[in-house]
Amino acid sequence: MEKKKKLITAHPAVMAVWAALMAVASLLPAFPIIGTGITFNIANCLTPLAGIFFGPWVGMIVAGVGGFIGQLIAPHTVLFGPLQFTIAMMGALGAGFAMRRKWWVPLGLILLFTVVWYLLPNGRAAWATPLLYTLGLVFIIIGAWISRKSDPLLSPDKKRMSLGILCCSVAGIVVTQAMGNLWAMIFFQLPPAIWYTTLPIAPVERMLFSLGAMIIGVPLLIGLPKIGVPVGPMIYQEESDEGPEPEPAIKDDDLPPD
Repeated sequence: MEKKKKLITAHPAVMAVWAALMAVASLLPAFPIIGTGITFNIANCLTPLAGIFFGPWVGMIVAGVGGFIGQLIAPHTVLFGPLQFTIAMMGALGAGFAMRRKWWVPLGLILLFTVVWYLLPNGRAAWATPLLYTLGLVFIIIGAWISRKSDPLLSPDKKRMSLGILCCSVAGIVVTQAMGNLWAMIFFQLPPAIWYTTLPIAPVERMLFSLGAMIIGVPLLIGLPKIGVPVGPMIYQEESDEGPEPEPAIKDDDLPPD
């Protein structure tokens, strides 16, 4: 019998806990966003892990719930209006597909936001800004390379697992950067001088967020399955390991006639 794919790939309680952690983390400031008076928060480290732990679609929902609640309890962090939480959703989506080794999805999202950037007159004026996304492209290539034969997130080698989580996290965080930059350009019409000020700073910030995600994610990816909470690729591995139902030892045809 063919096993149907699950819509919910993790226990709802675990998903709720992660959404709550993201909401609370929105109260913890990290780096200032130049030209806006708003700061990034620690929830940026947890956003890609939602996709890595729960898969792209469920992770996107978890990041959206956590981001929306975070906006309610920390309104001073809201820069782009009531739909700001959708940026975190796209980041979790990109990281989740990277976890599934579908690296072309975060790559396509980054390229899509880049194309839209250049369609805007102010975007063309600040033409160098999408060069910041090179960080994501580099780690997408590295991630695709190390996962071409086997999944690094299932590797017993902690260094390889760490690099895999780092690549997935950078992919998701750069997706949020590309979408956030596009929204900032549309909302605030920032001059090119402001955008060029971020060129040397933004990659460092995104790399620090990605390293934070890696530091948090590695022990959880190792420890949670040991207490019966599958996360990451193990969710899909469990589904594939459940093969067809075994045949009965005695079939009806083998029984003697009445």
